[in-house]
This record gives sequence, structure tokens and C-alpha cells, in this order.
Amino acid sequence: MSALHIENLTAGYGKRRILENVSLQADAGEIVAILGENGSGKTTLLRAVQGIIPLQSGTVAVNGTDLASLNTRKRAALVTMMPQDHPAAAGLTGMDMIETAFYPSRGLFGTPTAADREKIRTSAESFGIAHLLERDLSEMSAGERQMISLLRAAVQDTPVLLLDEPSSALDFNHTGALFVLLKRLAAHGKTILLVLHDPSLALRYASKIVRMGHGTTEDILDNRMPDYEKIEASLRMLYPDLRVNRDPLFCYTETSSYKEATLC
Repeated sequence: MSALHIENLTAGYGKRRILENVSLQADAGEIVAILGENGSGKTTLLRAVQGIIPLQSGTVAVNGTDLASLNTRKRAALVTMMPQDHPAAAGLTGMDMIETAFYPSRGLFGTPTAADREKIRTSAESFGIAHLLERDLSEMSAGERQMISLLRAAVQDTPVLLLDEPSSALDFNHTGALFVLLKRLAAHGKTILLVLHDPSLALRYASKIVRMGHGTTEDILDNRMPDYEKIEASLRMLYPDLRVNRDPLFCYTETSSYKEATLC
């Protein structure tokens, strides 16, 4: 059974239909990258999976549970969305932001427990960002706030994590660090569905690539045992000048700041 199963999903805003008959599956531990032109429905797909917009037809299931049958709190226990925008509000620390991850289980005015805070600190140590917990968000770089946001999503322990263009405001170093952490989460069984604009990131880090167009899945490419000619032909529908090189030119190697493992 797939961890995330989307079948014949049709959704939109009011009477405006954006997605039509979208189907895809992702197993536990997979990173699935969604590529497509602006307006092809990529972000709408994430919102439909999260439950922000209602489905007009079709199903979204996590570990066999139909999400449409769940209330907001139960759905939040299965699917987490890492937001695209990261507030830099003065007076809020990294710990303050991450603690909001427990609102779905504790309630909006619930207080995180000592166990919750210990979980945050332990996770921050493993991510190599414990030094950011007491820092003011307004004093952090965009990359540092992105790491806080990812940790906030990770501590919720949902089977599925959604991300919308997570590298859009990041430099090379923070982008590499972010994707190493995503690979680590996937290695522990989390299913990750993310929207990207950079095909090189999808080719390097995703196990599966979904090419969307006109509100539907036009192609699904397996990047684990790749047919390079097929992948190149498909992605050139989006990027006409793209060339796929089966031999990586470089690896993102281990650094002390984020405790990363080498990825090639």
C-alpha cells in the first residue's frame, strides 16, 4: 500500500477547476518532485492534499485513510505543509515558532509540554541548528528561517510532508543543506511531496518526478533506476534546452554546520 495515494483528483476554487483527474502514488521514504509551468496546478495540488481546498471528485489517502473523512485535527496528524513564506517577526524566537507545531494536538491555546520541548531540542541537535532556537527570527537569514520551518514540520511526525518551492529564496549552501535534511527525513520513512522550479534539484534528490501541465499529471518519471533518454525527452517539454548528464559533476559533501552526509 502506498503511503500517499492520489486517484482521479479534481479540485479548484469555487466553480473554477484547476486540477482534473490527477493521479499519483508515493511510498514511505520517497521524495516526489512536482515540476510544471506557472499555472499548471502544482501549488493547488499541495493545497488539495493538505485539505485547504475541497475536492470536487477523486480521493487522497494516507496509509489507506481517506483524508476527506477526517476533521482538521486528524488530518493534521497525517499531513504537514511547510509554508513557502517564513515570517521574520521581531520578538519571536526559533523555539517559539517550532512550538506552534504542537497546536494541532494541544489546541491553539494549549501549552507545549516539557516532553515537546525536549523533542524540539533533540531534533534541533540532530539537524545541527540548536543554536537557532533562542535566536530572534528577525535576526535570522532566510536560510536559517527555512531550517526552523523545516524542523517545525519535522517534529509533527506526520507520514507526509508537503513543501512549496522550498529553495526559492535560498543560496547554494542553504539549498544543499535543506535537501540533505529532506533526504534524512525520507530515510526515516517520511513521504515528501514538493514543488520545484529547478529540474537539477529534482534530478539530484527526488526518487520520482511528476511533470504537470494544464491541471493534470502529464508524466511520472522514476528517478531511482532512470531511463535517461526518457527523462530528458519528457523534461524537455518544460525545458527545451535541458540536457541530462547521468554522471554528477560534483557532490554536496559533509559540512560541520548542518551535519550533512555526502550526496552524489
